Amino acid sequence: MPPKKQSVVISIRLDDLSLKAVDLLVESGLETNRSRAVSHFINVGIQSSEELLKKAQLLADRVHQLRNEMIDAVKINNLERVTELLGQDATLVNASNSKGETAVLMAAYYRANEVRELLVGKGAELTIFEACAVGHTGRVKELLSQSPDLIHSCSTDGYTLLGLAAHFGNEETVKLLLEHGADINAQSSDGNLNNMAIHAAIAGNYEHVVEILINYGADVNAKCEGKWRPGFSPLHVAAYFGRESIAKLLLHHHADKSALTDTGDTASLLAQIKGHQELALLLH
Repeated sequence: MPPKKQSVVISIRLDDLSLKAVDLLVESGLETNRSRAVSHFINVGIQSSEELLKKAQLLADRVHQLRNEMIDAVKINNLERVTELLGQDATLVNASNSKGETAVLMAAYYRANEVRELLVGKGAELTIFEACAVGHTGRVKELLSQSPDLIHSCSTDGYTLLGLAAHFGNEETVKLLLEHGADINAQSSDGNLNNMAIHAAIAGNYEHVVEILINYGADVNAKCEGKWRPGFSPLHVAAYFGRESIAKLLLHHHADKSALTDTGDTASLLAQIKGHQELALLLH
């Protein structure tokens, strides 16, 4: 059985000459209605524009290639290549690949700070997620004023606004989000971490942000649910990364040293496994 042809409804505006041509096909009986007449002209136009469409496809392929090259250059922190690509096409400052990964967000994720500053300086149009990741608090405030419900949104890879701002140590942005009603204990839905902002701040090693989150009511015993660190409390994350100072802060705020991960590890045992012996003793 041949595949069913798909159709898409498109609204277009015709000038007087085009409309007369459409009506002529209908009045002559060659087409039954205006929609079929317009479709006829479109199909004829496409068939007669083969060379133009080939050129358009080559250009589109080149655009996709440059976008992917930009994202790849950002991921390896190749400032020279990023600069070169922007020289070829200034619109690449807003490049994203087929996964939805944007150049600015990848620069933040991969700690490509010079690249990030270059992109922002060249006028990258920051989404609220990118603005949270790079600490552009003014942009975050602007977007929230336009759409307050964004405060509850997650990025395409599942991270909360507060989690992004906390992970990259953007204190001012963290405070703004909390003042606008961000859920302090909202969990990401990325699948790998499924953590809260407090876990993200500890992984990023930003003690001042951890303290802010605690003061705003973050649960110091909240657990991750993703596949990378299942059942990890904030204290487990501190133990895993060897964050001794942060661990002391958590203990001061009554973090549970006896809490177990999903695999049955205490924070002390985890610190010992990771080679953080002094921290293991502190957590014992």
